[in-house]
Amino acid sequence: MIFLSFFLTLTLLSHFAIFRFILRWLGITHPLLKTILLAGCLVLGISFMAAFLLLRWTENPWTILYFRFSAVWFALSIKITLAVGAAWLLYAVFRIIGIGPSSFRFLASTCIILALCWSAYGFWTAFHPVVRRVEIPLERLPDQWRGKTIVQLSDVHLGHFHGTASMERLAEKVSSLHPDLVVITGDLFDGMIDGMSEFESPLKRLKARHGVFFVTGNHETYAGLQRCLDLIARTGIRVLFNEVVEIDGLYLMGVAYPGIHDKSEIRGFGNAPMPASGLQPCILLFHTPTDIRHDNTRDRRSATYFHPDTSFALSRELGVSLQLSGHSHQGQIFPFGLITSWIYSGYDYGLHCEGGFALYTSSGVGTWGPPMRSSGAPPEIVAITLR
Repeated sequence: MIFLSFFLTLTLLSHFAIFRFILRWLGITHPLLKTILLAGCLVLGISFMAAFLLLRWTENPWTILYFRFSAVWFALSIKITLAVGAAWLLYAVFRIIGIGPSSFRFLASTCIILALCWSAYGFWTAFHPVVRRVEIPLERLPDQWRGKTIVQLSDVHLGHFHGTASMERLAEKVSSLHPDLVVITGDLFDGMIDGMSEFESPLKRLKARHGVFFVTGNHETYAGLQRCLDLIARTGIRVLFNEVVEIDGLYLMGVAYPGIHDKSEIRGFGNAPMPASGLQPCILLFHTPTDIRHDNTRDRRSATYFHPDTSFALSRELGVSLQLSGHSHQGQIFPFGLITSWIYSGYDYGLHCEGGFALYTSSGVGTWGPPMRSSGAPPEIVAITLR
């Protein structure tokens, strides 16, 4: 409730700023027009949260359409708010130093046009993931895995924006990489209530020489964990739910979100040699770029968002060579990437190598909420070459 109240307060304040900006920009003075504009801004300000809650209550063509509209507007409103701030700041600076445009309207129009162009590019980018090629050295890598390719997919968020056509294109791109292994590190679904079964066919097209493996994220919980697991089971994708398996001399460990209390919860540690023995490399799949240990003294989901554990202590203790994660989207929309970098101590995106431990955090393939990408890291399909 604290988070929702804070979110709603921020959105309403930003829409009030937009309201005041439009009055000055267009020179609106008529009381009736001002009242209508204020009411419209307030309605738009609560639209995204209202649509999100409405969609959780009932899912039909009208609520889906309203959700899509409000999500697009929410993304636009972020860029417009930045344009409003930039216009006022530049206008004040130009007034102080006595140069620049003579009218506020010209400066405001320029900032709005730039914001709309930036938004258009962000909407386009959200549906055009790039292939990110990364080489990662692992100690004691078996000869049969040297130079092999692991494709990581994270945060696909199949739902009302990224539908079956998106999944078909994604499967085709993955196939073109000829992967030896495909791993999905959570948030395959976007928390939708109905229509999940339509993704069964395109998901079956994901293929790799050594198989396709999946661990759950937070959005599988929102969509209904058992429903998601049942659907994935029908696709032939193997779910790793707190277990470790050996694949041709390489250990693959999957820990379900939100984590575990103790390493004894991971099945497969009875196999010899264990990953912690250091005889063979172990790759860990976990949704968030955090340690996998679940602290009983605090809520795991709150800890993940507000004060995550980025020591990776248990991962290191278990002898993990490489952890593959996602979740953060690197903020998805500017300036939220600055926030995710601060929260996750810089581990919110990219490759980090520290001694014998490495972490790669993907920016994800899809989008949550607004279908926009403008944080600096485009949606990505990660093609990892093992060295």
